[in-house]
Amino acid sequence: MKNAERRMADLHVHSSASDGCDAPRRVIERAAALGIAVISLTDHDTVAGLAEGRTEAARRGVTFIDGIELSAMHEGRLIHLLGHFIGPDYSPLLAQTARYGNLRKDRMDKMIAKLCALGIAIDAADFYARYGERNVGRGQLSSYLMEKKFFPTKEGVFASVLGPEGPAYVSFDMLTPEAAIRLIAEAGGAATFAHPNLSGADDLIPAMVEAGLAGIETGHPSQVESSRAHYRAIALRHDLVEMGGSDCHGAVPGPERLGEHCLPLGRVEALRARAGVSA
Repeated sequence: MKNAERRMADLHVHSSASDGCDAPRRVIERAAALGIAVISLTDHDTVAGLAEGRTEAARRGVTFIDGIELSAMHEGRLIHLLGHFIGPDYSPLLAQTARYGNLRKDRMDKMIAKLCALGIAIDAADFYARYGERNVGRGQLSSYLMEKKFFPTKEGVFASVLGPEGPAYVSFDMLTPEAAIRLIAEAGGAATFAHPNLSGADDLIPAMVEAGLAGIETGHPSQVESSRAHYRAIALRHDLVEMGGSDCHGAVPGPERLGEHCLPLGRVEALRARAGVSA
C-alpha cells in the first residue's frame, strides 16, 4: 500500500467472532501495521468481537467504528446489510443476534447431518470444538471441509454442497432487508447494502432506500469494474454513500485482503452524518 493511500478506512472486516480467522485483537494489530486509520469489525450477526477490537484499537491509535453485518432474506435471495456506528448494547439488536445464534446452531446440525448422509463424514464434536456452537455458518463449515481435504477451495464447497441449490444447504428464518435496515437505524447506525452484485436484488433497492438505506458497496473484491460502475450509478440515482472494503476474513486459507478497497476518510464522515453521529 502506497503511503498516500495508508491514511484510509476499511469498514468491512471479519474476525473469529464470526467466520474470520483472526481474533479481533489480531485484526486490529494487522490493520495498524498497514497504516489503516479507521477500521470497523462487521462480523456476521454478532457484536461479540467489538469490545476486544475497540480496546485494541484505542491502544494502537486506530479509530474504531462499531459494526455488524446483518443477514436478511427476500424470496430466497440472501442480502447482507452492513451496520456502522451501531450501539452494540441496544437490546433489540442483541435479541436478534441471539435469535440468529440459536437458529444457526440448529441449521449447522442439519447441514452436518446432510453432509454425512452424502458420505462426507464430519465429526460434529470436533467442528464445534474448533468453531464454537454459536454464530456458526457456512463460512466456518467450508473452512473445516477444506482443512479435512474434502474440497480444495471454498468455491468448490459452495458449488458442490453448500450453495443455495446444494444438497447440504439448509435455510433459516431471516429478517427482511427492510426490517434489518430499520433495526440498524434504531440501534443508532447507518445501513449499507454489502456486495450487492452477489445478491441479484437490484430491484429491491428502491424499497431498501425507502426503509432508510444509507450506502451501497461500490468497491468490493467480488466486483469487476463494470459492476462497480453500475452500482456507482445506482448510488448517484438514490443519493447513497459509495462504500467499500476488503471483506477480509484473514489470510488463511485465502489471500490477504485487509486494506484492499479502502475508503477515503471523507466517505466515513458522510456515512457518520447519515447515522446522525457526531465526530
